[in-house]
Amino acid sequence: MRRFREKLSALLIGALMMQPMMLPAAGADNDNAPVWYQFEVLIFERIAPGAGSTEGWPDDPGRPSPSNATWFTKGQPLEHNKPVAFRALPAEEKSLNDAWRQMRRSRDYRPLYHVAWRQPMEHPDKAKQVQFSLLPADGAKVSDFNPPKLEGTLKFSIKRYLHLDADIVLHRSTRGSTAQANDDNFGFTPRFQHYRMRESRRMRSGKLHYIDHPVIGLLTIAERYEPPQPEIIETPVPVPTIVPPTQTRPQGQVEQKPATQ
Repeated sequence: MRRFREKLSALLIGALMMQPMMLPAAGADNDNAPVWYQFEVLIFERIAPGAGSTEGWPDDPGRPSPSNATWFTKGQPLEHNKPVAFRALPAEEKSLNDAWRQMRRSRDYRPLYHVAWRQPMEHPDKAKQVQFSLLPADGAKVSDFNPPKLEGTLKFSIKRYLHLDADIVLHRSTRGSTAQANDDNFGFTPRFQHYRMRESRRMRSGKLHYIDHPVIGLLTIAERYEPPQPEIIETPVPVPTIVPPTQTRPQGQVEQKPATQ
């Protein structure tokens, strides 16, 4: 594990040097306006020889609960000049693109999922979690006998600090292994090995966080986001026209004529 961390540090150091400096973590504002954050998550798997081989993995580790979960949506990140919560951001608004490309060239890990989005922050008791799922490795439809390649839920919330709750399952194909009959598989080799990562982590704004696991890896970063201010259109105030009063003689006054000699 120590060797893996050293390799990961060397792999990401270039990407980290390119990131802008961020402010320390910020808490919730005192006013009623919601606090928005932009989040980015990169999930990868370790494919180095022997990764996860020293651990004992259950045949059925369970699956993430979709309770109070939403899905990422596609489209413009702003509608009517307002941010859309859980709208997947385009590639140009992501900061871990270099890390993704370097991992694709690596023989030790393989990137699986990369997403960025914005959302208003809530207390952990009220915050929504976002759900994601990848197609099976063979590209076929998901079924009870053909689980997705990767699935999970992510929940970011704020109390005094930012919090991340991650529940991720990787279903890795085991085809080609030797069948061993027992009372559970009736002589059929299990087609998949399941790896589940359940982590809760306190975060700081602007800092890259790495969640460790023997098989699954997660990189994430959070930044405070300021929604666009509504455009103020100044309407010109009409200036009243001032009409000078008409000079009139008081009632009963007789016009005076100049005296003549």
